[in-house]
Amino acid sequence: MERETRPVNTASDNHIQFYFDPLCPWAWMTSLWVREVRKEQPLEIEWKFFSLAGINDRDPQWHGPLRTCALARREGGNDAVDRAYLALGRLFHERSDSFEEIDNLADAAKPYLEEVGLDPSLAQRALADESTYDEVIDEQREATEKLGAFGVPWIVVGENDYGFFGPVIGQLVQGNEAVELWEHFRFMGTRPYLYELKRGRKKMQDLQGLSSGMSKEPAGSR
Repeated sequence: MERETRPVNTASDNHIQFYFDPLCPWAWMTSLWVREVRKEQPLEIEWKFFSLAGINDRDPQWHGPLRTCALARREGGNDAVDRAYLALGRLFHERSDSFEEIDNLADAAKPYLEEVGLDPSLAQRALADESTYDEVIDEQREATEKLGAFGVPWIVVGENDYGFFGPVIGQLVQGNEAVELWEHFRFMGTRPYLYELKRGRKKMQDLQGLSSGMSKEPAGSR
């Protein structure tokens, strides 16, 4: 299902490149946070691919979710990736048996893709198109070589030629607190002298149903 694509404006600190893998629960939580920020104020999220299967030499089926996102972008631009990530994140992180479905992605993803307004056959067609694998790996390689990226979530603010791993958050931050966290992150994310701020992780909020309040409209349509 093709949609009109919109150009991405990178000339603003209200624009981010968000590198993700739909299989990472921590990136999923951070992605819900930036969606919350986007509901409160202008924020343009450019979704970018970083395959954890690629850096960890996992079996080919673990590339499938990002390959689905690659075909979504080819057919519908960044807005379609926004929807595809929402669908796949729900599949893999908001149901208990999700990772058992990785070998059955083409069928398992259908109702989730349809729910966000995408072609239910998107995953099936992506897995049948070998060029989607190349697209994912090429984008990951570029992130590794140019940005020094090593995991997700990885976020680049504005036109900076560097990014940061994180923020890694353990619960969904909403409303004013989501915006306040964004303002702090945006400041730190544009300081070329800042390299790392880290502490140990504890536990993550239960993810089941967490994205239910997220809009299914294309990004930037508000």
